Amino acid sequence: RFERSGEEWTAEDPEGRPIRIRFSRPNEFGVLDHIVFAEGKETRNAVRVVPNGTGAEVMFVLLRKPDMTEEIFAADATAVERDLNTLKAMLER
Repeated sequence: RFERSGEEWTAEDPEGRPIRIRFSRPNEFGVLDHIVFAEGKETRNAVRVVPNGTGAEVMFVLLRKPDMTEEIFAADATAVERDLNTLKAMLER
């Protein structure tokens, strides 16, 4: 569950820990870049929404940081895939 708090959103990660999310300002270019603040760290994510016929394509760039293990990166990829599938299901209703 997400809740808006000023310029940020608050939620919980899959383990139930609190996170904050700050999106880029609304724009006409489909840029939805955002920063996730969790456990004293911030992670920057690049997201684009590109028109495609009567719909759109959502692109999320997942980068592996130098200090990430394969397991952590795989878990991040799984979480991103889950979130994108949830978004797809919501938008196709």
